[in-house]
Amino acid sequence: MLEEAGCQKEMALVDRTLITVLERVSHIFRIPREILTEIFRWTLWPEYTRVVGTRNVPIPPWKLGHICRYWRATAQADPRLWSDIVIDCRQSCNRQPRNGHFTPPCNPVSEYPLEALATQLRLSGTGTVSVEFWLEVYKPVQHPSYMMTLLHTLIAESNRWTRFTMAGRTDHMGGVFAPLFQVCGRLDQLQYLRVGGGDSEWPKQLNDAFSVAPSLQEVYLSLDLSNRAPGPFICWAQLTKLDITAEPDFLLNSLRLAHNLRELVFTDSLGLEDPHPDSSKITQSTELPELRRLSLNYGTWVVPYLSTPKLEHLKLDWESERIPPFIFRSRCNLHSLSVVCFKPASIIIVLQMSPDLSRLELLYEEGCDLYDEHLTEVFSALTLNDTPTDICPRLGSLRFDYVESSEVPSLATLCDMLHSRWRVPPHLRSLRSIDIDESYLPNTDHVWERLDALRRDGLEIVGFMEEPPSDASDDEDSGDEHEL
Repeated sequence: MLEEAGCQKEMALVDRTLITVLERVSHIFRIPREILTEIFRWTLWPEYTRVVGTRNVPIPPWKLGHICRYWRATAQADPRLWSDIVIDCRQSCNRQPRNGHFTPPCNPVSEYPLEALATQLRLSGTGTVSVEFWLEVYKPVQHPSYMMTLLHTLIAESNRWTRFTMAGRTDHMGGVFAPLFQVCGRLDQLQYLRVGGGDSEWPKQLNDAFSVAPSLQEVYLSLDLSNRAPGPFICWAQLTKLDITAEPDFLLNSLRLAHNLRELVFTDSLGLEDPHPDSSKITQSTELPELRRLSLNYGTWVVPYLSTPKLEHLKLDWESERIPPFIFRSRCNLHSLSVVCFKPASIIIVLQMSPDLSRLELLYEEGCDLYDEHLTEVFSALTLNDTPTDICPRLGSLRFDYVESSEVPSLATLCDMLHSRWRVPPHLRSLRSIDIDESYLPNTDHVWERLDALRRDGLEIVGFMEEPPSDASDDEDSGDEHEL
């Protein structure tokens, strides 16, 4: 027995000695801490997750500390690794069923322990933090008292927030938002704000919560704002980017204060049901002197009241006939244009007023009647004839949706237009790429030969295929035939 115990001690000593030697010899344990820290920071992206129960939960780099003491000490010494706090309590639509049953909804008590949150906040030091608080999508918030505890823990650190997201779709959003009134006056470093709750109304407790945030520049709002008048509950004059879902009259009256805005994404909360702004609530037209990018989702009703002299990038869907007067009044020069369900006459007028346009997107959506005919008209207008009436001479990129119901004439007109822009000397060509989305081009001999000749000559054509991609089932069948 004594001899056996002695052998075990000797073996344990050999193991420890071997581990020590390997640590000293292995390159992975000899990486300088500065380089190892930089490598660790590359793990900070959404795909880095841990599995809790049946869910993949976004986390800071806890696993990096499981390798060895050196790695753990290195990870814990870098506050930046722990500065992204993500609490996602949504019932994801993307979860795959297991054994015929979908995974259960999130249980924040087990998936986001308060001790782990406290540890992460401690390891983040005194620097800035980014906070994302996503709530249940389909059902009321589960474990409301525990959710409030998590929220209050985060609110206590609001003086360190640089980005804050709180969004979801529940019946209890207003009650969950209520504690945020405590952050008023404690948001010195906040630069990015996203607050949304579907059809939930903006809680009255938040009227002044974000009114004092001297560094705030980007704001995303998707709450029902119709129950309140426009006012300084957001630092409008500071904003450079605004993504908002609201009624047109609320937006227009709010934008009067946003004279530094550079990018605006507006979604009309009324959709196509009753999108007319209430002109009685709009006291004057609004000029946005610094706006460069404008995206309108069912929101073209606002453009008669806007003026944007520096606008360069425009994206819109539906009701394109309101855009030409807007472009003419603003005296802007577009560099890119993206339209869905467009009227060709109005788009051609816009192209005529945009000599520096370099990127054009013509997109299809269900309900777009005569889409192929509209494409043909625009392609025909873009054909160069070496006359003063030529439009968009600097067009460099064209993207459009090709649908299976489209006819060959639109493709023939496309070829004519491309050849007219490609026949100039190579050093004078502005056209660089064509992106044909949604489907494959039919193997029509004359169209195929002309496009293939352009591609061989150097024009990049994306989506250009002779045959449609085969289904997975076809591949399996063909594989079985080969095996037989």
